[in-house]
Amino acid sequence: MPLLAMRLAAPSILVDLQHVPNLSDIEDRGDHIRIGARVTHREIERSALLADRLPILSAAASHIAHPQIRSRGTFGGSTAHADPSGEWPTILLALSATMQAVGPHGNRTIEADDFFVGPFTSTLRDDEILTHVSIPTTRTAWSFQEAAVKKGDYGLALIAATGTPRGGVLVDPRVTVGAAVGSVTRLVAVERILTDEPLTDELAEEAAVAAAESVKPISDIHGSSDYRRKLVASLVRRAVVELKNGA
Repeated sequence: MPLLAMRLAAPSILVDLQHVPNLSDIEDRGDHIRIGARVTHREIERSALLADRLPILSAAASHIAHPQIRSRGTFGGSTAHADPSGEWPTILLALSATMQAVGPHGNRTIEADDFFVGPFTSTLRDDEILTHVSIPTTRTAWSFQEAAVKKGDYGLALIAATGTPRGGVLVDPRVTVGAAVGSVTRLVAVERILTDEPLTDELAEEAAVAAAESVKPISDIHGSSDYRRKLVASLVRRAVVELKNGA
């Protein structure tokens, strides 16, 4: 829909998924939450289940555009759109989510690491639709950081950080960046620094330096690459401090 609104896409046929069953459910499946593609951003923002099991989603939903858009825009639509400035791609990559797609050749499960491959580009085939997203609930330590000119604007930089706290350290941390880059990606150098190390303010600073050195920011009318690099470093620092306080 954003591409249609900006006159950047003009498809000859649009298919309404409103009456496809089971695409509007949020389900607790024990070790993961399953979210249908037609669930709106507003429903995610207000879901008691998600506030309890995956609060990073509830927190991030409030950053998406404005109430009118959150009431109409869908989780699956934003995910499949693969906009690097969108909140969901950045967060789903950090949460090790899996996408369920269906097409004439059957069902397919796609890991988040393999799903987002470029700006506005995913590995969904032309004859497939995204039906559900499954998100593990084991990553109980989290932080979501966004820098924008004002609330509701597209982000200039997004950082999502997650992991499993164990014995004062973070197991299997994942740190992702969006908006500041051409395609949502993991900050692997930062993840290495955080792995199995006590979370301290000094470690947060080290992670920020690694983020600045490893990120490959874009430059456009909204901000230069140097400016975005500084934003990414600052947001990573904040994220690690928040992880420390939450873990």
